[in-house]
Parts: sequence; structure tokens; C-alpha cells
Amino acid sequence: MSTDPQADTSPSMQGQRVLVAGATGYLGRNLVSALLDAGCRVRVLVRRPEQADTFPGEVDAFVGQVTDPATLTGVTDEIDMVFSALGITRQRDGVKYLDVDYRGNLALLHLAEQTGVARFVYVSLLHGRDLRNSVRLATAKEKFVDALTASSVPSVVVRPTGYFSDMGEFLTMAGRGVVSLIGDGQLRINPISGRDAAAACVDAARSAATEVQVGGPDVYTYEAIARAAFAAHRGAPRIRHLPRGLAVAAVWVLAHCTPEHVYGPLQFLIAVMTHEMTAPPTGSDHLTGYFAQQSAGAGESVTAHDAPTVG
Repeated sequence: MSTDPQADTSPSMQGQRVLVAGATGYLGRNLVSALLDAGCRVRVLVRRPEQADTFPGEVDAFVGQVTDPATLTGVTDEIDMVFSALGITRQRDGVKYLDVDYRGNLALLHLAEQTGVARFVYVSLLHGRDLRNSVRLATAKEKFVDALTASSVPSVVVRPTGYFSDMGEFLTMAGRGVVSLIGDGQLRINPISGRDAAAACVDAARSAATEVQVGGPDVYTYEAIARAAFAAHRGAPRIRHLPRGLAVAAVWVLAHCTPEHVYGPLQFLIAVMTHEMTAPPTGSDHLTGYFAQQSAGAGESVTAHDAPTVG
């Protein structure tokens, strides 16, 4: 036994049988890598058979649609732990946040209850409770958190601030010549890489915690992120500040006259950019390094893929 007072005494994940839902998404692929590194036996839930070929050979792929619970029968059989990063990244085919972020996860939870899964790790979002009445995405996610909390399955909810992939929109705008910010750009966020977020999820699974907030190692203002994006492109910063009230009013109007797939992503983006999004720091990946890789066309070493509709 180690006598180092700083030694990690959390339970080992070696040999654990785990299911990753949302495995083809930004966080999901990093979760698969982290769980394999931890010695887990990994099963992934994928929507199409060809997606199975994008994972290492030792990964067991289960083909099913969370919007069709009948196709999920058996997905949690012989599974010790479920990790769900399941959620909509881009809405298509009329599928809404409630269909996937709530009902899709609920279908998995019901199966986990039936098959005696020992722990359910769910990735929601920071300030989800505060945003649930004003942001459709948060409404769906927190509705599932309610069901998970009431379930007999032990669980932990992981709440990241925002991913490096989300910050990629700043890089895209900078590449087009101008970055638009809501307000003065002085609100802060410490975004986290997919790799560091995955490690935090594994740590949360091994802990006795029921909720964990996580962010990356560096805190930025949104204006600083915009300037870092221009620096990655080696261009002079051109930053446009949009009045917060105008942006909020515009989304309100859109929410009353356009479908959810139109206003939903913008509603979420403006909510994030008008709140402090800082959480306890973890990890070692830095946003400036991610920007440099992306601007050079290198991508992230563990997630060189496009996010799917449901990830």
C-alpha cells in the first residue's frame, strides 16, 4: 500500500464493463480513449453499423437508436457503468432536444435500472438549473437530471463549462475577419478540452460525488478568446460588440416564430456568452494550443472527426 499522502485512493476502473452513449461525439470519443486507458472493457452505442469501424478493435459496438427504445434492448446487459454524453449537436429530421437529451437518456436509464447497472455518469452543462427555464437545451438536460436523481441507480452529473470545440466558433469567425461578442466581452469562461473533460468524467465515476463541475486550467474573458483566435490566424483583431439586450430580444423573437432547430443553438450560445462560465480548473490542455492546431489544420489528436447530429 502506498504511503504517499497524495496518492490516488479512488477505486480502480480496471476490468469494469462500461457503456458509452454519445460515443461518436466530441466528448464521447475522448471518453472511449480514457476508459480504454483505464483498463475498462468498453461498449459503445452507435446509430449506424459503419460507425463501429471508427473505434479500436477491442471496443464492442451496439447499434441502436435512442429515439426508438425498442432497438436498445440488451445494450446495458452485463454493463457495470454507463457514461452518457448523449445529446443533440445539430438538429435534423425533426428530432428535438427533448427527444434525445431527455427521452433518449431516459430510455437508457430505464434499461440501466432493469439490468442492475452500478453507476450512471451523465454529462449535463454548467448552470443548467439556472438556464432550464429559458434555454430549451438546458430544459431537456435538466429534466433528465431530475429523473436520474430520483432513480435507484447511483449516479453523478458532470457539468463542464464549455469545450474547446465550442470555442472553435471564435476561430471560424476570426478566419472570416471579424468576431462578434455579446456585450463588452468581459465575462469569463475556462473552457476544457475533450481529453481533460473525459479524464474528469472518469475521476467522477470513481468518486462518491453526485455532482461535479469542471473547467479547463485557464480562465479567459470572451474578448481574450477572440484575440487568441485572431492570433492563431496571425491577423489583426476586429471585434464587434453587440448589445446584450438586442441579442436577447432577437432570440426571444426567433423562439416565437421559428422552429427549435433554428433558434435553439443561438439561444444556448447567447445564454453562455451572457453568464460567467467558470468552474474548478482541471487538466493540462490549453485553448491557445488547440487554436494553433486547428488553424494549422492538424485537428485534435484524439478527436479528428466531425460531430454528428446526435453525439
